[in-house]
Amino acid sequence: MNLNMRTYLAAAIAALGIGLANPQAATIAHWNFDSGTPGASMAGGGSGGVPAVPDLSGNNYTMWAWDDYWGPEYSQLGQTPTGGGLSSAHAGHDDGYCPDAGLVGWQPLTWTIELSVKLDNIGGWNTMIGRDGSTGVSGEVEAGFYFQNNGIDDRFRINFSTVGGQRYILDSDFAAVAGQWYHLAAVSDGLLLTLYANKLDGAGFLPVGSLSLNPGNDNRLRATSTWTFGRGWWNGSFVDHIVGNLDNIRFSDAALTPAEFIQVPEPSLLALVALGGLVLGGRRRLGGNA
Repeated sequence: MNLNMRTYLAAAIAALGIGLANPQAATIAHWNFDSGTPGASMAGGGSGGVPAVPDLSGNNYTMWAWDDYWGPEYSQLGQTPTGGGLSSAHAGHDDGYCPDAGLVGWQPLTWTIELSVKLDNIGGWNTMIGRDGSTGVSGEVEAGFYFQNNGIDDRFRINFSTVGGQRYILDSDFAAVAGQWYHLAAVSDGLLLTLYANKLDGAGFLPVGSLSLNPGNDNRLRATSTWTFGRGWWNGSFVDHIVGNLDNIRFSDAALTPAEFIQVPEPSLLALVALGGLVLGGRRRLGGNA
């Protein structure tokens, strides 16, 4: 294959939003939820903190559910060819969480966090990925991290506190639509935060917002406590539970490009091969307790 052909193919792949693995970037954690049976509880009938969803990165950052009530259910409404996501559709409960010390202590300077999401209810604040615990910054009641749909004008938002004590908030340039799938990726290279979205409209991943970071600040993510999936934390309380689906959640320690994002074929490319993937399944429960 000549260089021109390789360049053409790389450009075409990036335009379609089909990610290729980056051999230089380490995947810190990755959950695709395909190991569960659609309709079954993520907790598998257990209680008191049940490891449920394996981490595909090899780092063994298993995602847990508290029990059948507080944990979400698996769904066939995923976003990968094999299907299988999570459903969270009961206000006040049904979240997943990862308390592993290795991930709790993760505070990178360069990072990418990806997920697929379908929100059946976009009213109020809806946190897809959060982080428990106070930042310790004077006057702050917010958590250290939110990947959410804001309760102001329904835009997707990245909100995080840094090791240097500065907080950054970036909203997307579009409002989410209830019942629609989106593939999202938040990328920071330490100086620029960019939010990408694939709206499954054939355009692939496009930047939908960016924010310059203060070069004089220590812009590493501030480590607090447990990572949560399907809810957030605010002023000591579990809040912002989603009603909808999550799928294909991946944390990386590098600022990935759109061509390196998780491979999530568009329905138009694969004749609607059953909307598979990583977004919490449709008819189920909300995030809740950890």
